[in-house]
Amino acid sequence: MSFDTADNRRTAQAFEYGTKEWDEFHTHARNSIESLNNQVKSGGTEQIESASRRRVRGFGAAQIIVTMLLTNFNLRKIAAFISDKIKVDAKKQVNGEPPIALVRRRDREFHNPYTNTYPPGVDRPTKPKRSQADETGGPPRRT
Repeated sequence: MSFDTADNRRTAQAFEYGTKEWDEFHTHARNSIESLNNQVKSGGTEQIESASRRRVRGFGAAQIIVTMLLTNFNLRKIAAFISDKIKVDAKKQVNGEPPIALVRRRDREFHNPYTNTYPPGVDRPTKPKRSQADETGGPPRRT
């Protein structure tokens, strides 16, 4: 029983070559790796594109320096991910629900003229209507 290597490679992929799903997945993957390459090479902490970051002689020594720089980049990314996770978890209550925003004291106890809001349970006062002398809608005329 012989297997055609081209057919075997096609069926081994998660998505069939050339389909919409394959294209979306590989476009996202390509964008992700290009972004990572840009971050590592850019003028940030690692700057592996700059030869001045690895002033050593020989390919072996340069490879060790580049490996250390990439390891540092990965550790910084992992630490940032964990830090973000800790911050999100700290904002949640014990039962996992997001905290309920507290109403400020001035909004709980006093009338806020800026937002024209009143504390809970306080009815908005009714303004007495002005007496109007005519149908113009303007202020009452003095006679």
